[in-house]
Formats: sequence, structure tokens, C-alpha cells
Amino acid sequence: MESEAILDGELGEEIATRRRSHSFSDDYSVQKTNDDATHCKAAAVQLGYYKDEFLNRFITEDVIRRDPEINIGYWARVASISTAVDRFVLRHQGKCQIISLGCGFDTLYWRQKAAGKHVQKFVEVDFSSVTARKIKHIMKPGQPNLVEYFTEKPKDRQHADLHAGDYHLVGADIRQWNELETKLEACGIDANLPTLFLAECVFPYISVDATDKLLKELAEMFQCAVFLNYEQINVTDRFGKIMEENLEHRNVQLPGFAACVNEDTHIERFVRNGWKEVKVFDMNEVYNSVLNGETTRIEKIEKLDEMLLVRQLLLHYALVMAINDRRPTASAEEGNGHAAAGSLNLFASSAPSSQTPV
Repeated sequence: MESEAILDGELGEEIATRRRSHSFSDDYSVQKTNDDATHCKAAAVQLGYYKDEFLNRFITEDVIRRDPEINIGYWARVASISTAVDRFVLRHQGKCQIISLGCGFDTLYWRQKAAGKHVQKFVEVDFSSVTARKIKHIMKPGQPNLVEYFTEKPKDRQHADLHAGDYHLVGADIRQWNELETKLEACGIDANLPTLFLAECVFPYISVDATDKLLKELAEMFQCAVFLNYEQINVTDRFGKIMEENLEHRNVQLPGFAACVNEDTHIERFVRNGWKEVKVFDMNEVYNSVLNGETTRIEKIEKLDEMLLVRQLLLHYALVMAINDRRPTASAEEGNGHAAAGSLNLFASSAPSSQTPV
């Protein structure tokens, strides 16, 4: 579920403000943003911004070239999330599970497995219409063979759910907690195992009440959880308004934008729903620090001289990390002053230990 793709070609001052649509968003319009994002990522991959040998398995149309700012934005997004996931898996030595909400056609599972990084369970969730399409792409003949990465022979249930050992893809409306809970139980999720939740541009499309319900239930259900949320921020300025208006022009409403106003609104949403600690990383900050080892190469790919539009785009996205760790060892670590610093920053490298913070 995306919005960067909507801004392609319209990042400068010459952007004309479109008339706001008053129609209601439909689920199909939201699901269509998955296709936009998949093609944007493919455009970046084709130019060498990053490697993803699996993405073309989900592409059925020609990939259109995108603006350099869009390519850099998607690279920063993929690279930062991959870095955080790698650190989480390392800290727990693979004795953990990952649950991706609103996964779309993301390929993180296969990229992790190809790099030799394993977790006990990797669960992806999206609308059943999206997961049914993803299952068809996964199962179709071709190279690379996506099925061979599973630890067990895949089982297709009702054409929208797939269970294959360490990998699970299930169709569920995350606005309906009972449905999502049932699907997670069908995956054999262990609520006592360290769990990383991923959401990329998902909550803006969901009402504040539905998101609150989801975050609260997850905080109560799991003993040891980290939530990594990539989402818009600073949406009340001119750039943010243009982003919103262009999405609404495509019949995509943003009922969850109220939490994207600034860092405080992002933090408050998680805190009020039971998450103990929250940290917001502005994507400009991530670009300049976490990813700075690659930025010189990235900026030379299309010989980008002017970074103003890139900075503007990154200013309107953030990675939010939230933690809820109710294990006895976590309480002891917090009392000793260790949990707050080490548990939240998944960008900080640390060697695995017997009592690793989340």
C-alpha cells in the first residue's frame, strides 16, 4: 500500500494542486497501490539501485522508468527496512518470527532466505484478493523457483492462504481483529516468541479506530514484540497536502493521516495502545547515517546533481519503531537501564547474546 508512486513526475514546485475528490475510498483502489509500488521497486532494481532477483516473478507488464527521486526513495525504504530486519534476526539468532501486515508483493522472505538468514516463521498478510494473486505468482513455473525456498511443500487453502513450513501467506482484513487472529492461529504463531511486525504505508488507509484496535490487540497478545512501521510524516505542509490530494483523485482516501502529522502523533498512537517505547527515525536521518555507506553510489546511478527533491520526499517519510516486551528478563534489563537504549534502535549493530534485548 503505497503513496510514493503517486508522486512520480510531480515532485517540483510546478505541481498543480488537483481538486479534492469527495468520493469514498474502495478496497480495490487501495489494493491497486500494491501494483504501483511493485513496478516502482522494479524500476529501481533494473537501474541497479539494489538487487532483487525475485521481484520480476511478480511483474506481468513492462516496467516504466521512474524519476530519480522516486528510485532513491524506494531504495532508501527497502535498504533501511532490510537493515532493521537483519539486526532483529541477528539479535535473536533466528529464534524469532516476522509478521508482515499489508505485504503486497513484497519479496523480503525470499531475499532473506537467499542470504542465508532464517527465522522460525515468516507470515505475510493482505487482502485475500491480493494474496490469491501472490500465490499464483509463487506457484507458477519459472526461475528463480520461489517454492524451493520453503521448508515444506506448500498447501493452498481456499486459494487465498498458503502454508509452507516456515512461510505463511494468508488473506485477511486487518481491520477485522477476529479474522486476523484466526488466520494467525492457523499459521501456528507462538505469542511467546520474539516477533517483528512490519507495516509499510498501511495505516494511512485504515481508520484511526481500526488501527488502534489492531495495535492494542497485538500488544496484549504477544509477550515480546517490535513493530516497524514505515509511513508518511509531516503531512500538513504543502507537499503532504499534494500527496493526499493526488491519492484522493484516484479514489484513495486516507482516514489514518491524523497520526502522520508529526513525530509526536506517531509516538502517541503506539503509546496509547500499550506499546511501551517508541522511536521515530526521519528518513533523511536514516539516509544520512544508517545508509550513508551507499549514498555516494546511489547518487551517481542517474547522475543526480540536485538533492532538494530527494530531501523533500524523505522529509515526508519515517520509520517508527515500537516495542512491547513483557518478559521477566526484559523488566530486569529495563531496571538496569539497558532496555531503552538497546531495544529500540534496530539500526544499531550488536552481537547476539543469551539475554538479547528486542
